[in-house]
Amino acid sequence: MQYQIKQLGLGGILDQAISLLRNHFGLLFGIVGLTIIPFTAILGLVQVSMIVPGDLQSIQYAQIVATVAGGIFGLLVGTLVNAAMIHAVASLYLSRPTTIGQCFSQGARRYLALLGTSLLMALAIMGGMILCIIPGIIFAFWFMLAQHVAVLEGISGSAALGRSKVLMKGNYGTGFALGLIVGVINFCIVMAANFIPQPHAQAVAIAVVQGITTLFATCAVVVFYFSCRCKVENFDLQVLADAVGADASAAAQSPA
Repeated sequence: MQYQIKQLGLGGILDQAISLLRNHFGLLFGIVGLTIIPFTAILGLVQVSMIVPGDLQSIQYAQIVATVAGGIFGLLVGTLVNAAMIHAVASLYLSRPTTIGQCFSQGARRYLALLGTSLLMALAIMGGMILCIIPGIIFAFWFMLAQHVAVLEGISGSAALGRSKVLMKGNYGTGFALGLIVGVINFCIVMAANFIPQPHAQAVAIAVVQGITTLFATCAVVVFYFSCRCKVENFDLQVLADAVGADASAAAQSPA
């Protein structure tokens, strides 16, 4: 399956993201289905069992447990899953075959790099928010692609943040619109799941839809990352040249 690897507008990015998710749903869902979804479902079921109707203290305690458990999971496992998803989507977008095992293997190799980059990015954004809010918003746009750089380009830390800033130049409007649309889609789908009357079924449904919306968001931002590269450094021409070279090599090796 060939995808449009070029500078894309918002509509093109969303179209390619939907195509990626639809064409490779089994592989991508397998990544979150083995990790994020079961954890989120179990955590939701634990919260439901802890809450006593009408008891505000039990609700607050359940929220604290969910926050702590979610933070620990995100730090230890979420980073690995994020790296695996980014690698998977990028490989599929570039028409490079991969498997769930290969995605987790690559994610493990980039785990510390992504973790360090994510923590540095969070500190920069929080520091900007503390200073005067506006700097934090600016940093959030500058470093929007830092995690993707850390996974896909083999650099990390401040170098990844700087690289993201370069790629985002001239793409802030598209990045803002993309983030807004993905956020609205996620909010609407999760809110719809909240209308399920049975608390236990609701917890499981929310876990599943959150996993799927996370995949869609990853697909969209990975496509956006490559669109930025095409704009900044003509990455599309590099891909075309590699494809032509591969075709020429295959033709030369084929029997007359």
